[in-house]
Amino acid sequence: MKPLIGITCTKVFLNPPYQGAFVRDEYYTGIAKVGGLPLIIPLVEEEEIWQRIIDRVDGLMFTGGADIHPHFYGEGLHPQTGELYPFRDRMELMAARYAMELDKPILGICRGCQLLNVAKGGSLYQDINAQREGSYLHAQNAPRNEGTHYVNIVKDSRLYDVFDTDRIFTNSFHHQAVKTLATGLRQTAQADDGIIEGFESTEHTFLMGVQFHPEGMWHTHPEMLKLARYFVDYLGSTGRKA
Repeated sequence: MKPLIGITCTKVFLNPPYQGAFVRDEYYTGIAKVGGLPLIIPLVEEEEIWQRIIDRVDGLMFTGGADIHPHFYGEGLHPQTGELYPFRDRMELMAARYAMELDKPILGICRGCQLLNVAKGGSLYQDINAQREGSYLHAQNAPRNEGTHYVNIVKDSRLYDVFDTDRIFTNSFHHQAVKTLATGLRQTAQADDGIIEGFESTEHTFLMGVQFHPEGMWHTHPEMLKLARYFVDYLGSTGRKA
């Protein structure tokens, strides 16, 4: 059977006061394109609902979005910290930790990458250019499907298995990034300016985070779709559990 993949989302105001679930369509159309069954997980406040959904899916994808509140990694607000949505932070941190307890396969993208690091006790740069001298501009002005900087990949890593190369050209839409990598995670990729662009867990069967946005390039740059295919193929090889 095709693997069922839970994909996180946020809330947006459609026509105030009405709200709705939102996630960029590249995430779920890419998963569907390579043979997965995408399931958008609603941003509800009931932990039990999150947990029962996580019990049933084969894997999870934590997606991009607003900055993570620095309270969750023990810091005060930096003047350059952007839009915050603490409710989403609380629910997704709970969900990530629950999924890790189950050793559920997880892929985190951009904010999702940062969230996994925070969930395991790591910290973030609240604004790269304000807090790390010599950093590039990582919040690009180019279209989402265009690359703007290189990422160097560690050869002994899942990410190298994905792309079969130690250097890729990616897009970039973030001003925050991993600062202190959590215990149990190993860096697998970095930009030329030293910003961490990928990691994987040394404690879980499958837990990966990437700081760039491959989903934004999946439909125009076939090499980027390799990450979605790798995740779906891995889940398919482990067999449906739900």
